[in-house]
Formats: sequence, structure tokens, C-alpha cells
Amino acid sequence: MKSPKRTPNFKKSRRWLQKSSPTILTFIGAAGVIATAVLAVRATPKALLLIKEDSKKNHDGDSNAFTKKEAVLSCWKCYIPSVITGTATLFCIFGANILNKRQQASLISAYAFVDQSYRKYKSKLKELYGEEAHNAIIDSIAKEKCSDTHIICPGLMGSTLDFECGMEPEITRVFYDSYSGRYFETSISKVIQAEYHLNRNFMFNGVISLNDFYDFLGLEKTDIGNEVGWSCCNGDIYWIDFNHHKITLDDGLEIFIIDMVFEPTAEWLNDI
Repeated sequence: MKSPKRTPNFKKSRRWLQKSSPTILTFIGAAGVIATAVLAVRATPKALLLIKEDSKKNHDGDSNAFTKKEAVLSCWKCYIPSVITGTATLFCIFGANILNKRQQASLISAYAFVDQSYRKYKSKLKELYGEEAHNAIIDSIAKEKCSDTHIICPGLMGSTLDFECGMEPEITRVFYDSYSGRYFETSISKVIQAEYHLNRNFMFNGVISLNDFYDFLGLEKTDIGNEVGWSCCNGDIYWIDFNHHKITLDDGLEIFIIDMVFEPTAEWLNDI
């Protein structure tokens, strides 16, 4: 006899359940914490009554003569439901954490595979059509995204290379980070400072994350920024190079593009 075919709805439900399992277990765990507390509170009056009744039997009518051991032996059964609920709650919480870590590991593996494929594509593109073709593609993407992207104005905190005393204010320009696809406003010197401090810390620590670079630029961190970065432990790179070039849009706006020569990867996590 042939097994029944699984319907598309069943497959969708199964995929949704697998994806949402950590969230579901988290909500169940939260509800379990509340349920455990409620059951324990409800069991307390009955437990006190049993303790006093047993104390009267064991101590000639004295309801307060019980010892701690006798109290536990008298009332432990009252707390069985709350113990079971609490144990199940712990399993849900730990289970959600385990599933969440598995999903994160899967995402990192998937990203590493995509990143490797993209690197091969980028290398082959430059090999076949030259560096100009790669820059032309980046420029085209920047022009397309510029029309509907919000410009933010960051500030750089920490050590600085500025000699601001007695100097004219720096000219603010529009930059485009080709890796994250974001526009931002700052000065050329601030970008040079960010790249310098990134490499300075990279040389000291041997590893550094992408979000460290965004911190120096004054940009918001990204979700993937803590998962990818650079490492000199494998001997491939010792300095993080950047390509810079300028494009001018049809309306005359100048965009300064920041392109990473050595793009960050998830492999840096192995060297922390």
C-alpha cells in the first residue's frame, strides 16, 4: 500500500513549525514560569494545613512543634504539579536556546557559502572584464539606490587624527558603503580615520569585526556585522585595503564610494 502524499499545506506548516520552534518554546517557557508560580501559591495553604495536622498527630496536639524534615514529608505531594510544570518550563527554555543556536549556525554556514560563491564570481568578473567593469557595476547600484535612501549624519568617537584648532570646518560629503548598501554623510578625513583605526586595532588584535568599522564611521551596526570580519591568523591579509572612487549623478550630486578589497567573512570567528 502506497503512503499518502504530503500536501503543500502540510509542507508549509512543517517548515513554519521548524522555523518558529524557538519562538514557540520561548512563549511556552514564559507561560510555564507564571503557571509554576500560580500552582506553588495555590498549593501553599493546603500544604500548611497538612503540616499542622501531622504535627498534632506526632506531637500530642501541638500544631507548631513540627521540624523542617517533618514539614517536608507532610507537604511535598502538594507541590508535585508545580515541580512538574517547572521542570517542563526549564526543558522549553533550554530547548529554545539550543534550537536558536542551531539556526544561527545554519545561517552562518549559508552565508559563508554565499560569500564564497560571490568572491569567486567577483574574481572571475575582474579576470574576464577588468576592474573597470566591477567599478561600473558598483556605480550603477549606487545610482539606483541613491534616489530612495535616507541620508544619516554620523559622528566619530574616540581617538582622532584631526587637527581642528584654527582650521576651517571640514566639507561634508555623501558616501556609499558598497558592502551594506548604505549612504551616509561625513567628511573624507573621517573616513580615512575610520579605515586607519580599523587597521590599527586589526594589527593589535589579529581579528576584527565588520561592526567595528561601522562604529568608527558612526553608522548603526548591522545584524551580520558581528558574524563577519577579518583575521590575519591564516596569513592571507595583514592590512584591510579599501578602494575609493567618485561618481556624479544626473542631478550633479557627487557620491564617494567605499569598496572593500578584502571583504569580511565568517571565518574570522574561528580565530577569536
